[in-house]
Amino acid sequence: MAYGGGRGSRLDALQDQLETFIENLRTVGVIAGDFQQNGQSVLNDRLNRVVENMRVLDRIKDEYSNVEIPLQVLDYIDQSHNPELFTRHQLEQTLKDYKAVQKKVEAYKEFRSQLVKQLETVFPSAIKAYLASCQ
Repeated sequence: MAYGGGRGSRLDALQDQLETFIENLRTVGVIAGDFQQNGQSVLNDRLNRVVENMRVLDRIKDEYSNVEIPLQVLDYIDQSHNPELFTRHQLEQTLKDYKAVQKKVEAYKEFRSQLVKQLETVFPSAIKAYLASCQ
């Protein structure tokens, strides 16, 4: 996902590095889970790759110190949701809230109209002055 200004490629590089790290950890888990003595060199090689991945991640961590992740995204992930769907969910919620607010606005407009009608029967000159000042 490109973000413009080189930021996307930076984040893509981090994502690639993290995916490599995770894949190496997964492979170590598979090798260790079905360990055989003749696989020791392969296990050592994968462990060295994991250590090297950790060094690279440690070396580049300061490049991402200004990246902020909203707490809502982390909560969304904790609820076992896909973080890539977070924005869509937020837009849907915003649209739902907007529609609710629009209904309230319409209700207030209707209330104002009814109030002006009722007050016009009781205070016709005051309401005419008020309506003239509103235009």
